[in-house]
Amino acid sequence: METLVLNKAAIPVSVVSIRRAIVLVTTGKAIALKNYEDKWFHSSSYISYDPILMKSKNSMISIMVPSVIQCFKSEHLPKKYTNILPFNRRNVFIRDAGKCQYCGKKVTLNSFTFDHVTPQCRGGTTFWDNIVVSCLRCNGQKGRKSLKHYHRELIRKPYIPRLDKAAPAYLVNKVGMEIPEKSWEDYIYWRVELLP
Repeated sequence: METLVLNKAAIPVSVVSIRRAIVLVTTGKAIALKNYEDKWFHSSSYISYDPILMKSKNSMISIMVPSVIQCFKSEHLPKKYTNILPFNRRNVFIRDAGKCQYCGKKVTLNSFTFDHVTPQCRGGTTFWDNIVVSCLRCNGQKGRKSLKHYHRELIRKPYIPRLDKAAPAYLVNKVGMEIPEKSWEDYIYWRVELLP
């Protein structure tokens, strides 16, 4: 579990550990906008300052674990924005709906192979527009053949999935195609266009 961080303009700027989020909330630098349901953080080593006794004392703290926080004073804006999803195994699997793009067989995230539509030996690249999900059997049969010489057609040509709006590159790389926490959906303003 991690926490989504918004700046004071409510723009998502980072993802931090839950421990860091709790520190920001308990020190008054941020407020929790959403919390994980039924998740609590308990600590007996929280130190607070008592102005009446004019000394620090150990206190017990129980706080709901925040899933989204907003920093009051942060004017930080991400330096890099992107509208292209990061190319990785998980995102290719999601783009191709977990199906071999030659035979249509369902494959698992751990069992599929990348197939270079234009083989690397013929100048093909390892990027969105030349990679498809393939089962082991189809990938083995195709081997170094081009599509022209392979006996099967692609179900869908490979394409680069894009975001409908430019988004902070760091978060796009961190989050990918699927938002990891449902409570983040209201704060992540970009959507992935999964059709070419």
